[in-house]
Amino acid sequence: MMANGSREEGPALRLMRLWLWTAPLLMLALAALFGWLAVGEGKWGLLAAMAVLALVAVGLFVLQWRLEQSGTSQKRR
Repeated sequence: MMANGSREEGPALRLMRLWLWTAPLLMLALAALFGWLAVGEGKWGLLAAMAVLALVAVGLFVLQWRLEQSGTSQKRR
């Protein structure tokens, strides 16, 4: 049974949430992969770019997590 004032999430919202959670994780995985390959070939500039991309991915993941937490705390009020 649903609480008063809430509604069931549609497929578009679920797809958007899936995208917002998986995109930073995929970015992080690809940055780690290409960073590892860059170290193997001695391309330090590429490694630096992948480190920046990894930091952006972690930042996006944390931002999405905090937005999700603030959204659930507002739903409880």
